[in-house]
Amino acid sequence: MQQKFFISFNSADRDKAHWIAWTLKAVGHEVAVHDWEIPAGGNAPLWMNQKLAWADRLIAVISPDYAPARYSPMEWAAQIWEDSDGAKGAVVPVIVRPTPNLPPLLRGLSRIDLTNCSEDEARDRLLKGVEKPAPPQRKPAFETVAGEAPDAPHAGPTEKPVFVQVRTDDGVPRWLRISAAVAGVVAALFAALTFFFGDHASERECKTVGGGTVVCGNVNIQKGP
Repeated sequence: MQQKFFISFNSADRDKAHWIAWTLKAVGHEVAVHDWEIPAGGNAPLWMNQKLAWADRLIAVISPDYAPARYSPMEWAAQIWEDSDGAKGAVVPVIVRPTPNLPPLLRGLSRIDLTNCSEDEARDRLLKGVEKPAPPQRKPAFETVAGEAPDAPHAGPTEKPVFVQVRTDDGVPRWLRISAAVAGVVAALFAALTFFFGDHASERECKTVGGGTVVCGNVNIQKGP
């Protein structure tokens, strides 16, 4: 798709800016480069105003000389103001020299890096970078994934599960059953103590006295002469 680009650059990067403009123009894009259009005695501010309104997008040729320049921000800031959410991609930073200190408004923008690459690779990066996102012209190939399906672990067991019988407590709370058992033990213990130490106990305590007489409690048992 043909686009119209305003090339914003500092004079220190003129050669790289001209190469960018030439590469875009060679594939059918239109470019605005002030060195190519403003004659001697021409009005540069008026030309800039007209071309910024004409262009679809602005290419900012980023270098350490571009960032602090006096007039460069006037060009790209105007385009960012018109495309504050970046939906149109109105400003495209193109890095031609490493620049660690980018202006804050440019830091969040996607950029094209032309450093550390050959001319052919730089051309590919530039042309692909300025392309606007669009669906592919052909249907993407379906990739077959070998192996277990993602939802196989949730398909259920292959065999019938074993039935485990669960005994219930007939609805009686566990604490109540424990309390009843403890109460039974206490009652049995109390009955035993009463039996041995009460009136019955005196009847069971036996001893032998003089004459061969056996005495159990209050009962005397006579044996033979």
